[in-house]
Amino acid sequence: MTDTDSRLTPAHGLSQAVLDLAPAAVLVRIFPESPPVTHIFGSDYFRLMVEREVEVEATRLVREHFASVADWRLAHDYHVPTGRLYRTPEPERVGFVPEDDFTFGLKPYRYVASAEDVTR
Repeated sequence: MTDTDSRLTPAHGLSQAVLDLAPAAVLVRIFPESPPVTHIFGSDYFRLMVEREVEVEATRLVREHFASVADWRLAHDYHVPTGRLYRTPEPERVGFVPEDDFTFGLKPYRYVASAEDVTR
């Protein structure tokens, strides 16, 4: 591990790893289907078109980091700028489609954990 890596917070490290895969990523939405389906959104609330390998790796990073606190049988959203994990809104609710309410569904009652608070 380099000296620079040791100074990164868990949230910064996870978010940076996601940004290394998809530089414009703001939200990683992981659905529990088998195999998992992942959508990556940019700051304009539109889905980024990335290669399947990028989606798979982003899913692996987020799931591994939050393995101890998330129920991956349910869909989750990882908000890259804040390093926070949220439960994905249900399909019939406002916020399920990120552009619906311009919040990405990031409501306090959906909050699961912050990457900084989770030890792997």
